[in-house]
Amino acid sequence: MTSDADGRPPPDPSPSAPAGPGAPADPGAAEAPILDQAFDADSLYTLRAAVAAHATQAGLSPGRADDLVIAVHELAANAVRHGAGHGRLRLWRSDQALRCEISDDGVPQPAGADGHEDGPADGGADAAQWRTEPGHGLSLVRQVADQTSLRSGPSGTLAAISFALAAPGPPFRLDRRHQGPCTVLAVTGPLDLSSASQLTDAIDALLEQTAENLVLDLDGLTGWDSAGLAALITAQQRISGRPPARMVLAALPAHLAKHLHDAGLADRFTLADTTRAAVSTLT
Repeated sequence: MTSDADGRPPPDPSPSAPAGPGAPADPGAAEAPILDQAFDADSLYTLRAAVAAHATQAGLSPGRADDLVIAVHELAANAVRHGAGHGRLRLWRSDQALRCEISDDGVPQPAGADGHEDGPADGGADAAQWRTEPGHGLSLVRQVADQTSLRSGPSGTLAAISFALAAPGPPFRLDRRHQGPCTVLAVTGPLDLSSASQLTDAIDALLEQTAENLVLDLDGLTGWDSAGLAALITAQQRISGRPPARMVLAALPAHLAKHLHDAGLADRFTLADTTRAAVSTLT
């Protein structure tokens, strides 16, 4: 099996994957990518359009397809601005996810520079030249992708990201009830571009009526995109601005809790394992 540009299999995008640029992360796989495209500063628009088309065709929801395009643009722009000035994107589809890698053929900076991510690979330098400041580059990618890794070696930098393909599930629904002195708002289904405003409107209506404490029961939440995550952040900000009201996120599914921590957003919320524990926290 080859590991060159024409035959490299999809990488394992988890941060523990011991892969560097040019090295296949999963030697047992041999599927051809559904998209294999070189890029430079003049072709980023074309790259975004190609990724958007393949993401939609592969089954990502519109919001998640937009998130993938954002992530790819940030990584490709890093390769152009802070690497060799050009790179290559490869995209694979499995039954569970879209997996993408963006490689840069530039020579990384010496280890120890600001912006270190996941550490050097193969004894090479790290990927410090790629932007990591909040709101840009890798920081933004980690907020929208389900999994992210970054590796650097003598031949350049390799970023790998993964976007889960949602399994069929229940439609979005909000159910309101009272539990002790708290209002419990149960969220079922996907919190995404098409449903995020419903959550925001429901919380705004609740705050107009009362300053009660709120428990968001997320046990039935099947996933989110950047719009859904932004709706949660907005809800927290609005409730924090209306003391003595407080909000706790309860029963957040494990994979979404991990995403929240990996994106550096967990400290914006109060989390509880169960609704009962959340009510106890608030009372």
